[in-house]
Order: sequence, then structure tokens, then C-alpha cells
Amino acid sequence: MNKTQQIEHRMAMILDDLRVIRQHIYTENLGESFEKPTTVADECWTHFNNIEIACDLNSEESLSWTLFDQSKKK
Repeated sequence: MNKTQQIEHRMAMILDDLRVIRQHIYTENLGESFEKPTTVADECWTHFNNIEIACDLNSEESLSWTLFDQSKKK
């Protein structure tokens, strides 16, 4: 696999886990907890949505985003 194929595979694996986690949250009736705000978003679901958007290599939306924790900036 070349670098691009590796990145695409990794993104697919992340999205697959995200789908399983979402399903588990719904199956266990935990969804209400994820509707609560986090320190940086109106609700925790926003972070799941951000992961999906960032993993979409056909979208440029996340390219203008910045890290929540600026101390982790490269």
C-alpha cells in the first residue's frame, strides 16, 4: 500500500469504529448523555460529526479548523 492508500484505509477504519460506537450508544440508550455540551461544543455529538467530516478526504471543510488544545499544535 502506498501512503495515500494507507491514509484512506486508516480513515475507513476510524469511520467503521465510529459507526459501532454510535450504534452502541443508541442500543444502550445513552444518547441523551451525548446531547449535553462539552467544554468546546454545544453537544458531544458535534465531536462525532467532526470526526466524520475530517475523515472525508473529498471534503475541504475541516482544513480550516484549528485544534481545540493549541498546546498540541505542530
